Amino acid sequence: MSIDFKINGREYKVDGTFGPDVSLNEFIRTVADLRGTKAMCHEGGCGACVVAVRAPQPPTNEVKIMAVNSCLVSVLSCHGWEVITVEGIGNRTIGYHEIQSRLAKFNGTQCGYCTPGWVMNMYCLYESKNKQLTSKEIENSFASNICRCTGYRPIADAFKSFAKDANTDILNKLTDLEDLGVFKPCGVKCYKKCSHKDKHCNVPGNGKNYRRNINDETWCIIENPKNKMFVVESETYKWYKVYTLDEVFKAMSNGNYRLVAGNTGQGVYHITQYPMNLIDIYNLNEIKGFQMDVNLILGAGMPLTEMMDIFLRLSQENEDFSYLKEFYNHMDLVAHIPVRNLGTIGGNLYLKHTHNEFQSDVFLLFEVVGGMITIAEGVNKRKTITLTEFLGTDMEGKVIINAMLPPLSQCCTVKTYKIMPRSQNAHAIVNAGFMMKFHRNSHLLENMTIVYGGISPKFIHATKTESVVVGKDPYTEETLRLALLTLSEELQPEEAPPEPSAAYRKMLAIALYYKAILNTCPNNKIDPKFRSGGNTIKRETSKGTQIFDTDKFLWPLNQPIPKIEALVQCGGEATFANDLPTQANEVFAAFVTADEKPGSVISEIDATDALKIPGVIAFYTAKDIPGKNTFTPTNVAFMTAEEDILCTGVVKYFGQPVGIIVGDREKTANKSAKLVKVKYSIIKSNNPLLTIHDVLNSPEKTKRVVNDRTMEPTEIGSDVKHVIKGQFNIGAQYHYYMEPQTCVVRPTEDGIEVYSATQWLDLTNNAIAQCLNVPVNSVNVIVRRVGGGYGGKISRSMQIACSAALVSHLLGKSCRFILPLETNMKVVGKRIPTCCDFEVGVNNDGEIQYLKNSFYQDNGNSSNETVSPMTVEHFKNCYDSRRWKVEANSVITDTPSNTWCRAPASTEGVAMIEYMMERIAQATGKDPIEVRLANMVKENNPLPEMINQFKIDAEYDKRLEETKEFNNQNRWRKRGIKLSPLTYDVIHFGNYNSIVSIYYGDGSVVIIHGGIEMGQGLNTKVAQVCAYTLKIPVDKVSIKPSTSFTSPNTMTTGGSIGSECVSFATMKACEILLKRLEPLKDGTSSWEELIQKAYQSGVDLQATYMYSSRPDELQTYQVYAVCIIEVEVDILTGNHEVRRIDLLEDVGRSLSPEIDVGQIEGALVMGLGYWTSEKLVYDNSTGELLTYRTWTYKPPGIKDIPADMRIYFRRNSKNEAGLLNSKATGEPAFCLTTTVIHALRAAVISARLDAGYPDDWLDIENPCTAENIFMAVGHKFEHFKLK
Repeated sequence: MSIDFKINGREYKVDGTFGPDVSLNEFIRTVADLRGTKAMCHEGGCGACVVAVRAPQPPTNEVKIMAVNSCLVSVLSCHGWEVITVEGIGNRTIGYHEIQSRLAKFNGTQCGYCTPGWVMNMYCLYESKNKQLTSKEIENSFASNICRCTGYRPIADAFKSFAKDANTDILNKLTDLEDLGVFKPCGVKCYKKCSHKDKHCNVPGNGKNYRRNINDETWCIIENPKNKMFVVESETYKWYKVYTLDEVFKAMSNGNYRLVAGNTGQGVYHITQYPMNLIDIYNLNEIKGFQMDVNLILGAGMPLTEMMDIFLRLSQENEDFSYLKEFYNHMDLVAHIPVRNLGTIGGNLYLKHTHNEFQSDVFLLFEVVGGMITIAEGVNKRKTITLTEFLGTDMEGKVIINAMLPPLSQCCTVKTYKIMPRSQNAHAIVNAGFMMKFHRNSHLLENMTIVYGGISPKFIHATKTESVVVGKDPYTEETLRLALLTLSEELQPEEAPPEPSAAYRKMLAIALYYKAILNTCPNNKIDPKFRSGGNTIKRETSKGTQIFDTDKFLWPLNQPIPKIEALVQCGGEATFANDLPTQANEVFAAFVTADEKPGSVISEIDATDALKIPGVIAFYTAKDIPGKNTFTPTNVAFMTAEEDILCTGVVKYFGQPVGIIVGDREKTANKSAKLVKVKYSIIKSNNPLLTIHDVLNSPEKTKRVVNDRTMEPTEIGSDVKHVIKGQFNIGAQYHYYMEPQTCVVRPTEDGIEVYSATQWLDLTNNAIAQCLNVPVNSVNVIVRRVGGGYGGKISRSMQIACSAALVSHLLGKSCRFILPLETNMKVVGKRIPTCCDFEVGVNNDGEIQYLKNSFYQDNGNSSNETVSPMTVEHFKNCYDSRRWKVEANSVITDTPSNTWCRAPASTEGVAMIEYMMERIAQATGKDPIEVRLANMVKENNPLPEMINQFKIDAEYDKRLEETKEFNNQNRWRKRGIKLSPLTYDVIHFGNYNSIVSIYYGDGSVVIIHGGIEMGQGLNTKVAQVCAYTLKIPVDKVSIKPSTSFTSPNTMTTGGSIGSECVSFATMKACEILLKRLEPLKDGTSSWEELIQKAYQSGVDLQATYMYSSRPDELQTYQVYAVCIIEVEVDILTGNHEVRRIDLLEDVGRSLSPEIDVGQIEGALVMGLGYWTSEKLVYDNSTGELLTYRTWTYKPPGIKDIPADMRIYFRRNSKNEAGLLNSKATGEPAFCLTTTVIHALRAAVISARLDAGYPDDWLDIENPCTAENIFMAVGHKFEHFKLK
């Protein structure tokens, strides 16, 4: 027997050669060879893998379309499915789907790696709702998808343009984009009527050229007509496809088994070993559907999406089940739509059964109303038990049949909460449910149910508190005080790193009880100022405004066009390093890591057990490296220390790679890597030194701290009236590029080709050549594009590239090396943490008389990429620094070598001085803006004028007063608003070449350059500059992949300057060509005729130019910007919302306004994540990173972006020092997001003043997570009152 299904109309049959660990994603990419669908986290947390599935849904077998995470679904679960990938809904051959073209037009792509997942999620939403969607519904439906590049706003706008209530601004923008006509419907340029524009054309073949009418009911699902159990069998497992309960029990009797329905639980708890028997119960009708008797009976096999639909409908139709609306709202915060489409009620509850610590929201909701479940021990042997009894029940040989929810009388009130580290797709820090049943016509409680998750594995009910409030009015100060004190006694959370602290979770749980009381309290018993504390922050639909000028006389320069690659990205046709088609006999490699304390010494590595695994081919250590064991050769710029590819002796950090295991599948390599035994002669007894403070307080301080630079003051002021001393700490940040660290290497006749996800051709080239001990000219590094870099793929990608090249070199086969997310986060360095100790003396106006700042930056275990000297320059920001003394130090810690991360040095430098400005303002009682103006550089500084005008344009003073008024009227919701200025120095360095070639056949142009396109729009700007210089249309220009053979000796693309430098080189190459063409111009010939004539005259139609840091080329200049951030904080949980961001940036005359807007918005949202939700947690005793996956590390999602994001380009700005009057935009905006911590502090201080605390300075620990905000408030029981 076989599992039969279709992908894009093509039928596939899967037999026992495919194991249960072969995901649908792996099958799509490696068997169907459709590389548009991507993967990153392999746990349903990023959305890169989303595809559409059209399948009959039991028990009615109604055919529905739904989005699923292909990385979570076993290919053996796909029987009877029609799978549709991004290539299947539209491509250049059959024409693009409207969703694809719309997203491209709105500039909703940058690196493009995440784009297919966004497209497919929207496609399923659009089709499943019959194209009847609201803006709110659309924006709420993408908790499944992460985008690190765009800042989400253009994606949201593109998709909201499909809404039936789309706002006028979005519709007007759509009209403008349609008028531009940038994109063609398809890539097949037909001379006659274009059949490819037919929306329902069906081109059979390889599954790429396929589009079907979703309403075409003539299409037949492949299925087993008799619906009888069948078995797919191999030597190591049996997969049972069952249709009846009897078949389930028969399959169970064959030994060790696992029931499989949605399989989404492996996104939480990874499955490392499958049992012999897998029983697919997805089509088991006895556990599907729902019925009503007195209770609502929900089949345990019901997907959570279907359950939510029932909740919503019944809450409106049946008064006794009106509480289900509360459940619906709560479930909307659980996971995301693709997971809820497959994840079932029974699966979620069983996850809680096997992992009591799991904060199951389904369990909590059912338990709070006294729900029950039915368990079958045989076909006719069932029993109904409570949910708490279920947790103690041995489930071997048993099946959950259904769950029952009771009707509740109108005497009952239900309130639930889920507090998360971000707005969507996160497990609860603490979740809570409260049910109050009152005596009829009374406020006295007959009983109360209080259920918590996230306290400890065994804690469910606050039973003591439930007892003490019975017979009492919960809405009195006395009962409230009694309940809070009792809760404090019985809530004893356990520490469970990396979860937030037990102290926070305890006080949060108590605050949630108070919150429920505030929410349900009658108006006559509560102070109106307290009422808003009963609700959680729920952001409404976001909006964005982009204000810039564009000069049509300069077009295509300065023209607001989308990325030139946008359509192929939206069609899944844009290729990344791992999208090279399957190669014959290719192998996959993975790191074996030293998971032991830093300082331990390796004595032996034993791969015997790993090599016994079927499919494992080889194992290599440092001794197998023919050349140098380093991926940071010191003959290349910036590399000052040689870092090992593979550790040879002393372990430098937990998780350091020590070997490479090679297998025939990616999963085989990753799985077998865990079986290699690393043995140690010495295991370090001392705790590792993981932070700057650890080092400064250790005996090793003198060995590990280096002074890199000291800036002395040139004058000192004498009017010192206030002295402020303090310390400011900034943590690390994971880059969170959507494309993992990846390299594919294949042998060629004279060397190797290296397809690397790298930002630096030259370092890759040299590192591999030295590692293999081969000539540099035998290594051709090829980069079409990179799926996000942010600095993390400048030097860190070399370790993966060298390892892949080593395997290919030793085996003579193509090798793919894709670093799993968990390994990626543990092995690869991050943003450089910073700590500063400062002292500032100021006069009464806040003007600095002297400043002393000694700061330290954590390099990790290597001195490579030390940024502290640069940090000194950025610390100056826009201020007069003549009275400042600054000491810049770098520190060696027992962590991976840290590296550049978006706006390195500048982020930290600006954050330090802006923090000090706020401290000065608080100490002097002055307006923080006035303090900043008093300390600014006076000469040639446009910022004072920009600030004053921007305050008017953004209505700053009015909003400041509105914030004060709001805070006066709300005790438990507080707002803050702050402004920060920026001067950002842009310095150009390095070599960047460009080769421009013109073809005489039609005058089209090809450009090959040494930069790396990674989402920043480099290729688009280069094409626009070329087209502008040559006076030809942009669509005449094509950019080809960057290679080390055509662009040797190039500098890394980073620091916001890559686009400028490559565009400059391109402009110069075009000018060389124009000079050659000048003698042939006659004023009447077209471009095509001119090129034909030049060719016939023997003119060289190819020119090359290399930008280098010569004095006559691009000059240093400053970017000026001002940012205003307004926030609102839920004081009782620590959650917050960024209500509005206004950012004015001097971008000169933008080369490409839409590209620059995208860079600014993306930097803003990444920066907001850095300062608020992205926290890295280590085990202090071992050095192991604990936040190493999407389950524990939370960058912003689509509902974490500002509710109102307004980007303004400074008008009439020019830049004679830059390229064609433009300025860089990739990093300055990131620096300004430090403003958010000051706005949050202002909100928290307002709450503390209400609580009676003095108006002293307050530090909130960075990042300003919900925990750190909440704990900074200083909650006490006596603060929690009703009046």
